Amino acid sequence: MLLYLLIWGFWLTLAVYGFWYFFIAKTFQPLTLDDLALTWGLHKQQTGCTTSRVHSLLTRNNEVVGFKCECGFEFQQKRLITQKVRKPSVSFGCSETSRSFKSSVRKLGRKKLIVTFHSYKGGTGKTLLSVKTQ
Repeated sequence: MLLYLLIWGFWLTLAVYGFWYFFIAKTFQPLTLDDLALTWGLHKQQTGCTTSRVHSLLTRNNEVVGFKCECGFEFQQKRLITQKVRKPSVSFGCSETSRSFKSSVRKLGRKKLIVTFHSYKGGTGKTLLSVKTQ
C-alpha cells in the first residue's frame, strides 16, 4: 500500500514538473533595436505616455532584454524555455544597427546610454531612433 502511494506521488510530481517546464517556465529573450523601438512605441501609444526617452535599459549577460520608462513602466522580453531561441531578424536598412547593438552595450560598460525615439506623422509612419552615450 505504501509503495503504491510512493509511486503515485512520484508520477504526480513528474507530471506537475513536466507541465511547469513545458508551459510556464520562462527565460529572457534578447531585444534588437527594432524590437525595442516597436515595444516602446506601443507602450507610448497604448498608455498615452508622454516621456521622450527610455529611462534605462535592462540587461542580462551583456544583452538588452528590456527597458524602464520614466513613467515607471518596466518591460522584459521573455520566452518559454522550450521555445526556440529567436535570432534577430534582419530588416532592410537596420541590419547593422541590430547586429551592433549587443556589442555596443558591452563596450559601454558603466556609461549611460540614452535611447530617444522620434515618431512623426509623415507618409511612412516610422519611428526614428537616436542613441547617445554620456
